[in-house]
Amino acid sequence: MISYVSFNIYGKNIVLQKKFIELFTNTAVNNDTQLSEDYVRNYFNASNDNVGAHWLRIIKHYLSIPLDNGYGSHQPVLLAASILTGRHGGPILEMGCGYYSTLLLHEIAVKQQNRYLLSSDTDREWLRKFEANMSSSMHQFRHINNVSEWDTININHPRWSMILIDHKPGERRTTDIIRLVNVTDVIIVHDTETATYYYEAGLSLYPYRYHYTYLGTATDIASKSNGTLIQNIRYLLELTVSLKVPRLPST
Repeated sequence: MISYVSFNIYGKNIVLQKKFIELFTNTAVNNDTQLSEDYVRNYFNASNDNVGAHWLRIIKHYLSIPLDNGYGSHQPVLLAASILTGRHGGPILEMGCGYYSTLLLHEIAVKQQNRYLLSSDTDREWLRKFEANMSSSMHQFRHINNVSEWDTININHPRWSMILIDHKPGERRTTDIIRLVNVTDVIIVHDTETATYYYEAGLSLYPYRYHYTYLGTATDIASKSNGTLIQNIRYLLELTVSLKVPRLPST
């Protein structure tokens, strides 16, 4: 029999499984997040309950609880993908900067995993907000002055471990999803709850996909060649659903 605990947060009644409360409390004793990251990567098994406990510790360390339901709804996807691709430490391309993606990727990929990150945006002043405090040989920034410059954003690396699609103009996103299909292990696409951007024309080229809808604004993660990776990322993300990790109310 599954037991639940109800409490009020941000004016909304939240119901949690007691299993979540126990995992959330027990993992707080040991703050060795690196241990948890290594465990999730090295001992991943969908039937291993310890993976859930370690995953919750990682979430608590990197993300704010309750989870953001709007601009930051892609954070759990970025986090899961970063953890599970961290073994080989491949480069990451961020197309479209933001407080929820740039800060997270800098913290986990650059500082924790020592991976190269290229952050790009069409707004120079917005880009400078991040560049001023984060720029290094491992985290570079590029301003996109003309839309056509997106065509060459990826040429300094023949292949990327992860690419985030969250850039402007929105109509350009599907073009790049199609263009980058053969140069990335996984692609993460934000704002996929709407048909406005015609994402399906690009995402249909990726045989392995997962549509994450636990948070108000949807995010897709896809791969042309690595179905196991997408399956494992999906498992971590669905733990946020089954354990009812707190989330902010939808606006």
